Order: sequence, then C-alpha cells, then structure tokens
Amino acid sequence: MLKFVQTVCFLFVFYSASAQISVRGKVTDEKKMPVELVVVSLQQGTSVIGNAITDSLGNYQFKNMTRGNYKFLFKYVAYKDSAIAANINTDTLINVQFKNIQSLKGIVVRARKPIFEREIDRLRFNVAETDLVFGNNIWDVMEKTPLVNVSSDGTIQISGTSGAIVYMNNKRKVLSGNALKNYLSSIPSDNLQAIEVITTPSSKYDAEGGAGIINIITKKNKEEGLVGNAVLSTRQTAVNSEAGSVYLNNRKGKWNVFSDLYMSNKSRKPELKKDIYYPPGSPEGLLHRSVNSFNDYQDLSPGGNLGIDHQINADHVVGLLFDYSGNWHKETRNAFRRDYFNHADSLSLTNNKDKLSSQTYSLNLNYQGKLDSSGKQISIDFDALEYRSKNNSVSRTDALDLTNNQSLFVEDWFRSSSPQRISNQSLKVDFEWPVNPKTSLDFGAKASFSKINNDLLFEDRVAEDSWIKDPKTSNLFKYDENINSLYGILNHKINTRWAYQLGLRMENTIAKGWLEGVKAVDRNYTNFFPTAFLKYTTAKEKTFVLAVSSRITRPSFWDVNPFRTYTTDQTYFEGNPFLLPSKYYRQELSHTFKNKTGTYSIQLAASQLLDEFYALPYNPAANIIVNKKVNYGNKYAFSNSITYYNQLLPWWRLSGSTLLGYVVSKGSYASDVVIDNRSFLFSVTTNQTFNISKKSGLSCTVIANNTFPVTIVNTEIGNRLETEVRLRKSIGAWNITLSGQDFFKSNKDRYKVMLNELRIMDQNYYDTRSVALSVSFSFGKSTVKDKRDRDVGYEDLKQRTM
Repeated sequence: MLKFVQTVCFLFVFYSASAQISVRGKVTDEKKMPVELVVVSLQQGTSVIGNAITDSLGNYQFKNMTRGNYKFLFKYVAYKDSAIAANINTDTLINVQFKNIQSLKGIVVRARKPIFEREIDRLRFNVAETDLVFGNNIWDVMEKTPLVNVSSDGTIQISGTSGAIVYMNNKRKVLSGNALKNYLSSIPSDNLQAIEVITTPSSKYDAEGGAGIINIITKKNKEEGLVGNAVLSTRQTAVNSEAGSVYLNNRKGKWNVFSDLYMSNKSRKPELKKDIYYPPGSPEGLLHRSVNSFNDYQDLSPGGNLGIDHQINADHVVGLLFDYSGNWHKETRNAFRRDYFNHADSLSLTNNKDKLSSQTYSLNLNYQGKLDSSGKQISIDFDALEYRSKNNSVSRTDALDLTNNQSLFVEDWFRSSSPQRISNQSLKVDFEWPVNPKTSLDFGAKASFSKINNDLLFEDRVAEDSWIKDPKTSNLFKYDENINSLYGILNHKINTRWAYQLGLRMENTIAKGWLEGVKAVDRNYTNFFPTAFLKYTTAKEKTFVLAVSSRITRPSFWDVNPFRTYTTDQTYFEGNPFLLPSKYYRQELSHTFKNKTGTYSIQLAASQLLDEFYALPYNPAANIIVNKKVNYGNKYAFSNSITYYNQLLPWWRLSGSTLLGYVVSKGSYASDVVIDNRSFLFSVTTNQTFNISKKSGLSCTVIANNTFPVTIVNTEIGNRLETEVRLRKSIGAWNITLSGQDFFKSNKDRYKVMLNELRIMDQNYYDTRSVALSVSFSFGKSTVKDKRDRDVGYEDLKQRTM
C-alpha cells in the first residue's frame, strides 16, 4: 500500500510539472449576470484551432496552448459577435461583457436530440425525446430499449448475450436478478434522460460483466433552487400493487443536497408448470412427473438515498452519498406433483412458506480536483458496504388421495434458514491527463476487499414444534475475495475524420473459501483485458466504429452459496461454491447514418464466451431433480442488429430494432451429456407513438416485442411476445398515464431441456397481464443543477450480492 501511495504522489508531481499555458474567462451580460452557451472560437491566423462553450456560470477555458498570437471570437444568438486579439505568453484571464444595445428583441430556439446517437463505445437511446418516460418505471423503459432483452426473473441480455451489468449515472447498481428488477421497478422514469447500451466497454470500467453495460442516465439541471417530483402508481394483475416516490434536489451556493425516497408494495400470483420425462429404467420405474405450482407473493421494498456535495472552490469538490435499500418478501407456493409409473400413479402437495428479507447500507466519500490549468484531474473514492439477508423457508409435502385430493399422510416436512453477510471496503483513484488538444490519457487503480459469510441450516420435523438439524445438508460457508486492478487508456484524434482509443486493464483476484472450516476454494489469478476502438467519420457525418474488448464474468456471491431453494421436496435449486469465472471476448463493427428514410444504426459482432456457467438440471439420486449452475463449456455468437427511428408524419413517430444472430454452444455436462447446439436468434421490437391532440396533451403509444425460439446449452427457449398500449394526458406539471400490458398472456418463459434421455419442460407465467394507472407531478425550478455523478467503488460488489 505504501508503494502504491508513493507511486500516486510521484505521478501527481510529474504531471503537475508538465502544465502548459491556458486561457480562461467569464462572459456576462449588461447586468453582469453570467451568460451560458456562448460559443468561444480560438483562431490562429485564418484557422480555427479550438472551440469552447460557456457553462452555467459563464465560464470558458482553453487548455494546452502554446505561446503566440490568437484571436478569440465570442458568438451568442442574442448579441452581436465580438472579437478580441491577444498575444499569449502565460496563463491569461479574458473576461467579456455583452452590451444591451446589441441584444435582440427576442428569440425562441427549439431543438430536439436524435433518438439514437452512436458514440465511440456505446449506443445512446435518448428516451427523454420519447413519451416512454411518462407513467412508467425504469425497468419498463429498459424492457423497450433497443438491443436489450429482459425476462421476468430479472435476467438481462444485450444482443442475445446474458450477464449485463447495470449502471445508473455511471455507478453500478446494488442488486441482480429479481432484486435488481424490483429495485428498478420501484423508481419512476419521469427523470430519465437516456439509456446507454455499451456492448464494448473501455478499460476504465471494471472488467466484470460479459454481455456489456447498461448505463441509465437521469436528467441534469443547471441553476440554483429546488426541484422535485412525486409519483403515485397502481397496477392491477390478478392482485393489486402500489408504488410511490419523491425526488428532491436543492442547490444553493456551494452546497448541493439531494434525496430520493421510494416505496413499492408489489403483489403477484405467478403460475409455474414443469414436466419431467425420465429415461427408461429410472429408479422406482418413474416415467413422467408433472408439477403445477400456484404462487402468491408480496414484495415490500422501501429505499432511499441522501447525498451532499460541497464546492470548496472552482477546482475542488468533496461529497458523500449514503444509500439504503431493503426488501421484505413473503411467498406461499402450492405445488401439486403427479408421478406416473408403469402400473400406478401418485399425487402429492408441497406447501412452501418463504420469508426473505435483505438490507443494504452503503457509504461513498468522494473528492474531485483539478491538478492544474491544463485540465489534469484526479478523483478519489472510498467506499464501504454492509449487506445482510435472512432467508427462512418451511416446506411440507402431503401424499394425496387420487380420487378426492385429500391428505393421506405427511411425506416430508423440513425447514431451512440461510443468513448471509457481506462486508466490503474499496479505494479507487482515477487520473485524467489532456496531453494536447488531440491526445489524452486516463489511468487509475482500485483495491477491493470482500468478506462473505453464509450459514445454512436444514432441520427435519420430528414432532410437534420439534426440529432436529440435518448435518448432511447444513453447512457453514465463508468466502474472502480481494481484487486489485490498474488501467490505462490512450485517446487520440488523428484528424477530423479518424480517431482511436487503446486501453489495457489488469486485475489480480485472490479468492479463498471455507466449507465447514475446510478450505474448498483457493485461487490467485491475474488477467489482462485489452480494449481498442477505431472511429471514422465521413464528410456527411456518417460514422463507422470498429471495437474489440475482453471482459470477465464472476459468479455472484449467491451463485457460490450452497443454499437450497425447494419447489417441491424433490425439486430444488442449489448454489455451487466451485464455479469458475468466465472470460468474454467481443469484436464489433458499427455504422450510424441518417437519410430521408430515417436514422439507422447497424452493428455486426462476433463474441466468444469461455467457461460459461449456466443452470442445468441433474438427477443425483432417486427421483430428485437439482438445478445447479456449472461451467459447461464455451459459447460462440455472431449477430447483426439494426435500430431505426423516423418521424413518419407530424403525428406519427416510429422506432424499432431487429436482432439476428447465430449461436453455437459446445461443451459437456456431468460425465455423459454432450452439449453441441447451433441455433439462430431473432427478435423484433417496435415502438409507435401517435399524437392524438397536441392542444389537449393526449398521446398514445403502442409497443410490441417478439423474441423467436432459440436453442442454447441444450435448452430450447420458446417464443415470447410482449405487448403494451398506453394513453397519456399532460396537464401542465401533471402527467396521467393509463396502460395495459400482455393482452394475449403471451409473455411467458418456455423452456425445454434435453440431457440425453432426460427431458424437462417448463412453462412459467409471472402474472404480467395488467392495467396500470400512474399520476406524476413535477414542482420547483426545472433547471436546478443536479447532483454530481460518481462511479462509487462499492457498486461493482453490489451486483454480485444476489
């Protein structure tokens, strides 16, 4: 650690000593009030060598200048252009004040961002330019984002590859799976600005997340004052759910305080169906097992955050961010199991009662500072996280009479608990060094320390209110992980058409795990993750981007926890403490252009996922079916995606995307199951908005998303159709939205798993046919400068807590 601090100090002194000349200043009006969005052009001779735009305080700056004669041209729509000539030999201050006699009588500027923007490493979907943000939550909007597919269990895919990491304002989010889905579903989307789909992340991002990154961007505001909104919504499926949230942001002088509070009460009644066909000669002569499960659950999810930023001076900012999220889940599951034998059948009922709760507390301390006038910057983050969860379940199985479904006797009765504790501390340092107007360097380091404790207890019922521990299924699992990383990025603009970026990230991982006091995991490995981007822009502003990247997907802390979740007494899910991380490589060519028919973004990609882990069932003993994630082998994919947007008519706007892919999965499972699948992947998404009446603020949106069947890792995934129609009414600061989803009850998970002669078929419906009403109200100034974005260190850990 001492060497690391010495290195940081040395780099700080070295780069500070290499500062070049800079010119900065402030533009004000006749009342000495700052003027924002003034274009300042820097000329040398007849050539324009740089441009700057004044910020909300009227400030502008040019960095990395050499000594010489320059002309500064100030342009603003409401004033006459002004020019100043100056000989620059050292850091210089040039202030400009516009005069009233030059101002125009009045001006109205209207502009709209394009729906899709292709940047060097990402596709940006400007959802604020659509009415998707009204009357929805963030998860709903993410479902309708091009290239992104989500499922009802919280699985997120980008371009057909699972394992995406979710960021919000460049900060990784806390949860994964259903926990992440519940969290994003509780937050209204009224403040959404854009969703960025990053299929080839640069080396600055943590290497975690094979499919890429989804970065959710909220609106940023620019002036002092108070801004906020309040949202209430209700959704009726088979049962009713409610949600509410309040967002506040207040900026005054050098202080900015912000808070977001939310609460959701979500209820659903999913229906799950499983059919298992056993190979001939199975134990006890079992031929076919049919399980029908009827569930009823309630999720109570409170949460909130509090942040404070303080501007020490123009060059230094400090802040803290405290975040809390909680979840209380109660579920009752009644699973009817019918077994078909050669000469007789049997019927049983398993009743599961689950109580799960989790709380996450996290704290981020941040410092951002400018090292000198040339633009060098440093950012330091210290993070601490504490995660606690309690999972308690009671399972009772009764043998039933085939004629009247009455209980004959109790087959099995047990209970389990699995408290989990996670503690993490991390330190992260990032440097930005603009070498010259065409070249910049980014580099940094991060150290993260995690401790995980899982205490799994299984107990069998022996008498009324009397339970005895089952030592064969109970265990204590402890897991420690230390990840240290370094990265460096070179950005260079060759000329007006060509630019490139080269990056390298090194991560060292030390992982140790103990099962019942015996060391079961002992790994120490180092990986290097190179990235490269090459961008070409034509004279007609058409762009081509070639990108290559490498990443890693580590199993979540829950995946390595050997806890069992039972559907019936003979069907359960189990964690695997011996899972290995997967390596991911991707090569991508993207092209974005606009013509009379609309805006297009085309992407061709190839990817290789090595040592992928995937949940596959197996039959360890008797007639038990266990679902467990394993490193089965490798997956290779080739894909072509097209996103499209156009304002077809003044009242009709259309956007859509298609994804066509070819997926190969190869490997083996257990000792005799060969995995060798080749399958096409195809999905189509459309989003149409109709402005029924601008005068009355009434619009209608129709959304459809269909994913066609595909086979991956011996699993046939059936067709899924998602539909939604929304009516929105705007009345000043109020927005009222009425929506209906899944009209055809076609949003279902359909799986067929083939493991030699063992076949398993699942059909899961998560109670998604619904009608919803949402009312939102915005108050305060609409241009308040919002909180700073910080990539806090604990967020990379949070993704793996569930």
